[in-house]
Amino acid sequence: MTLPILSTVFPRAALFRSHRRLFTSQPARETPQLENIGFIRAYGKPVATIFLWSALTYMSLQAMWSKLYFDEVRLETEAKIDKLNEELSRIEVAATGGHHSRRLFATETDPAATMEPKPERRVRKEFAEKLKGGPGFGDFVTGMREPLTPEQAMQQAEAVQSKIPGNSRLPRWLKTDIPTGGNVTKIRKTLRELKLHTVCEEARCPNMSECWGGGKHGTATATIMIMGDTCTRGCRFCSVKTSKTPAALDAAEPENVATALAAWGLDYVVLTSVDRDDLPDFGSAHFASTVRNIRERAPQMMIECLTPDFLGRPELIEPVALSGLDVYAHNIETVEALQRSVRDHRANYKQSMFVLAHVKKTKPTLLTKSSIMLGVGETDEEVLQTMKDLRAVGVDIVTLGQYMRPTKRHMKVHEYVTPEKFKHWEQVGNELGFLYTASGPLVRSSYKAGEFFISEILRKRSAVAAAKALAAEGRDGSNLRDISASIATEERKKAALDSASL
Repeated sequence: MTLPILSTVFPRAALFRSHRRLFTSQPARETPQLENIGFIRAYGKPVATIFLWSALTYMSLQAMWSKLYFDEVRLETEAKIDKLNEELSRIEVAATGGHHSRRLFATETDPAATMEPKPERRVRKEFAEKLKGGPGFGDFVTGMREPLTPEQAMQQAEAVQSKIPGNSRLPRWLKTDIPTGGNVTKIRKTLRELKLHTVCEEARCPNMSECWGGGKHGTATATIMIMGDTCTRGCRFCSVKTSKTPAALDAAEPENVATALAAWGLDYVVLTSVDRDDLPDFGSAHFASTVRNIRERAPQMMIECLTPDFLGRPELIEPVALSGLDVYAHNIETVEALQRSVRDHRANYKQSMFVLAHVKKTKPTLLTKSSIMLGVGETDEEVLQTMKDLRAVGVDIVTLGQYMRPTKRHMKVHEYVTPEKFKHWEQVGNELGFLYTASGPLVRSSYKAGEFFISEILRKRSAVAAAKALAAEGRDGSNLRDISASIATEERKKAALDSASL
């Protein structure tokens, strides 16, 4: 009976059996076929599997039930024992007059002997008595001082808010209007057509309307950002996009920038750029080429270049310094102690100072400029030392402004510096001998740059006119430097009086 089953499961067995019949003299026997072999083959294994799993499940449930049952019995027994112990202790205490009859070890003490009577609580009564003898409401609303005016109260509130770390409310002196106007619209349209970028938009500068529109002196100023809109460094204060592999340089950008600036009719332009550490020369040649193209298209335009540090390599600093610009700017950003927490790790204090010093060494007549952010955690002593260091390397122009957090992903504002404090730093800059010090909450690196040069031109014209007047009177008018210095002093006094009147 097993042969048909084996022949079905193992075909080779049936083949062997057929070969065997070829060599035997016995007649072949007819093997009876099982009628239910198909059912067993189809359902035997699933039925056995179900049976085994059912048995395993039953045994597991039985074990779990047994454990729960014995745990319940154990807990009930322990509860009964605890109850009996409590009853026994109560009986012993009643029989011994309040003391435990349990024998104590030599190292134990009787709890009843060490118990002290609790003092009577009189907290509410004592508090009520203190309130009766304390100050009344009239003591808070009356006094010798005169009440504050609304302006004084607002100033005190803003002074307190400005010193709260992480305070997100802007003081009134940092609120500006939305950039609008004909010149703003014109510049934006040209930027989109030529695919150019400005640091004014990328860094969300609050002075865009005033600079692009011309300001009170009518000197239109714009800051063009070349070499793309993606930086290879990640400073914690900057809102410019960052990437290790930015897009390739646009070879037509120097010519496009010159064309746009010539069409805008600007008086003063600031060229800046992202850091391009991915390039062999860090973008130095591209920077110099842009300056030369602008000088060819608009020779009357004054050009300022706010450059990266080029990792402090002199051979990359010199081509930009000798490209025909009027002002070479490189920002120190913050005091020396906060460099690592504010700037990218590839930038540092000494490297930036070397860049500014080497520019003066390369071209002594070239004006140099730097900028400091306030409100990031610096001290007055550190700011003063930074200004002294900048002056020591020959920096002519310094700007100081309030750090404003671009987004929540950037570092927080430590303090909102008051306008009075910025005025103090302006006076310090003048005393240190800077040719020009722009200090204010909304001042940025290129802010009021054109206004400064307008005042410089007027100062020189005034000096020439004064020299001619002295010559006409028969006096010596050749010493224009002394005359210019005296006129500059008078203008600073006048500006101080104007700001004080405001």
